[in-house]
Amino acid sequence: VLADGEYDAIIVGTGLTDCIMSGLLSRLGMKVLHVDRNGYYGGDCASLSLSELFEKFGKDLPENVGEVFGSNREYNVDLVPKFIMACGTLVKILCHTKVDPYLQFKQISGSFVVKDGKVQKVPSTPQEAIASSLMGMFEKRRFRTFIIFVHQYKLEDPSTHEDKDLTTMSMSELFEAFSLDANTQSFIGHAMALHRDDDYLQRPALETVTALQLYTQSIEQYGRSPYLYPVWGLGGLPESFSRLCAVNGGTFMLNCGVQEVLVNDGVAWGIKAEFEGKVCAAKAKLCVVGDPTYFPPDKIRPTGRVVRSICILDHPIKGVSGDSGQIIIPMREAKRNHDIYIAYMGKEHE
Repeated sequence: VLADGEYDAIIVGTGLTDCIMSGLLSRLGMKVLHVDRNGYYGGDCASLSLSELFEKFGKDLPENVGEVFGSNREYNVDLVPKFIMACGTLVKILCHTKVDPYLQFKQISGSFVVKDGKVQKVPSTPQEAIASSLMGMFEKRRFRTFIIFVHQYKLEDPSTHEDKDLTTMSMSELFEAFSLDANTQSFIGHAMALHRDDDYLQRPALETVTALQLYTQSIEQYGRSPYLYPVWGLGGLPESFSRLCAVNGGTFMLNCGVQEVLVNDGVAWGIKAEFEGKVCAAKAKLCVVGDPTYFPPDKIRPTGRVVRSICILDHPIKGVSGDSGQIIIPMREAKRNHDIYIAYMGKEHE
């Protein structure tokens, strides 16, 4: 048998969702086994050192690695880079589950958007908004009126609705009501509400207004930008929840090669795995949960595809400021069906 043999729940993979599950289940008093084929936490969203990164993609480190890249330990490269909204749900989860003491955060320096082929800063203060060339003078007035409406809007208070039912009114109709031009609509929808395509324009406006309120509240929380980031990379998030699981009695096994998720009548009931040269099995009374890559192809369904590139630069990015930030290339600028997001981080973020 694997470890103690029988558990309430078995979690395979140490991605963020997997670790949140193991942390919460163990906190509820359940007996949890958590395994991963890798020797590090995070799975496909891990933060890797330089040597781990090269190994992940089957490449050998150059002989003069120290001269070209610097020290291996100076790198924590996220395989799935994402920034955290300062007032978002994830921050609330971290605080509610009391795993925030395991983490250190820094604020991201700025948010940028590409317009007419140039990188421009997304304003975070009234002074920046006035000086910004993203909009003309008259359009800035209309934008200000729109933002005031968004800021004061409360679904439960009809006096803030200005005779607009955002549950039935489309976002396109709301933009039209404030006479905002196409460039401003693109800026609001993609650089602030963070929609990846223009489908939101035909959906109820409440969705986008709620996203804009989150964006503005997050900026008001710390200033400069709405984003936070773990000092040692996003891999610290799943690791913090794994600690929550461990202190509540959970069992962790890294470098555990899961060979098969055992299924009977369509229900997963355990796993077969190789650990320290031995093939063992473990049973789950309640559930087997985990990363899709551990499950048979007929049990998973792809819902989308993402293309990612990791670039290590020896020079600053032209047109941006600060040691960290996000650059959004809206679909109109990129002439694609979806936006392009660029997250950049410097050594100063440590």
